[in-house]
Amino acid sequence: MVNAGDPVIVLSEGECQQQCPVYDMTLHEDGSYLLNGSRFVKTTGVTEGNIGASAWGAAEQALAAANFWHLPPEQTSSDQPSCQPGTPAVAVTWRTREGKQKTLNYRPGCGGPEGRQLIPALRAALNFDELVWTEDRFAPDGSR
Repeated sequence: MVNAGDPVIVLSEGECQQQCPVYDMTLHEDGSYLLNGSRFVKTTGVTEGNIGASAWGAAEQALAAANFWHLPPEQTSSDQPSCQPGTPAVAVTWRTREGKQKTLNYRPGCGGPEGRQLIPALRAALNFDELVWTEDRFAPDGSR
């Protein structure tokens, strides 16, 4: 676990009924990242790099626009009538320099419109299309 004074934004996406990317990406304030690609991703395993400090600003802006600190932390309940079955579980963690931290557990359709807007905005800020997404075809188990 990283301590206060080391702000991070973490986006984790998990299994779904189809071939959804399964990965965890941790972004630091300076734009450095650690990406652990598990299945249905461009590169499996752990990679690191730097996408620039502007990525941090864009991610913070997306979190602020979603009113992240005020969102209910659990938005995964399948008993909610608007929940979409078979969608990936998503976790978003934001820790500030002061050590304030929250994790949002989300499934598309289980929460309000903020989550539906937040996830694509975070993906854009974290260069999802270049670092995670691939058009490659996979076997059902995630192998190529």
